Amino acid sequence: MNVIETIKQRRVVHNFRPDPVPDDVLYKIIDAARWAPSPFNTQPWEFIIIRNSGTLKKLAKCAPTTECNAPMAIAVVILPITARYPFHQQVGEPEHAGAMAVQNIMLAAWEMGIGTAWATIEKDKVKQILNIPEEFDVLTVIPMGYPMEEPPTHEEDDRLPVKDLMNFEEFTGVSDSRILVY
Repeated sequence: MNVIETIKQRRVVHNFRPDPVPDDVLYKIIDAARWAPSPFNTQPWEFIIIRNSGTLKKLAKCAPTTECNAPMAIAVVILPITARYPFHQQVGEPEHAGAMAVQNIMLAAWEMGIGTAWATIEKDKVKQILNIPEEFDVLTVIPMGYPMEEPPTHEEDDRLPVKDLMNFEEFTGVSDSRILVY
């Protein structure tokens, strides 16, 4: 599968088989994450692998909009960048880099037949459960595992047309189809 195919075929998965993700596969997924771009190659992330069912249940309560039964999850912890370039911290660059690492995780996992989801979390509760120091941030917890069933495919018209997403040289406004309500 090539990158564009993987991007277009990837789906959010909420219903997982109980089968564990083998360590060698997990290492390949984290290896893909570490290749995400980051400011000055700081790689401001740490990954907490969670397989303990009790911890997974506690974390599920911290993600009120994500229901799933994943056999594992990856918490993405963001480290501050403060030394030479505090501006990067102020504008959120570590979080942006972390989001790119998450995308790499999700794409690499999908390519290997593993489903994921981005969980919107109550960060303070997750930090407490996972013993994450106050000065660090937790970006998300990614439920992960083999999908219970094949998720439905997206159709081309599930996405906005490319022409409706582009402006040239300056912002000229949004198309009527771009009103963001959910």
